[in-house]
Amino acid sequence: MTILVPAVSLVAGVLSALLAGLYLAFSLTVMPSLARLPDAVLVSVMQTINRVIVQPGFVVLFLGAPLVAVAAAVLALVAGAGVVAVLVGAALQVASIVITAVVNIPLNIALDRADPGDAGDVARAREAFERPWVRAHGVRTAVTTLGAVALLAAPLL
Repeated sequence: MTILVPAVSLVAGVLSALLAGLYLAFSLTVMPSLARLPDAVLVSVMQTINRVIVQPGFVVLFLGAPLVAVAAAVLALVAGAGVVAVLVGAALQVASIVITAVVNIPLNIALDRADPGDAGDVARAREAFERPWVRAHGVRTAVTTLGAVALLAAPLL
């Protein structure tokens, strides 16, 4: 295995681990806290989070983890070494993006349309959002974490 494959795999693993940590912190603190609050507060806070999170640091992690993981997979395939772990890690990072694009983002967009001043609209928005979003977020957290482990372990295999 050339030095390039483990180096790129490690970078992908670190980016993935940082993203997984962000997701985990959200799962352990933000969503359980919001679950205890009134509908209007949950909707308003999530609308704000969905706007604030789209900033360069998050984008580097969110897009960088799968892009660098795919680059590591291509390099591993070309080098013919460490392929399985890198491919698994890359596939899991891509799966995380797919989960986000198919479930979390559409739910965020739907929640964003809710009028925080309309109690009925807010209650319906929360009902449609909270459970499916938290479930999908838990899955993408696990997938991202497992992908990070595979990418970080690849150079050791």
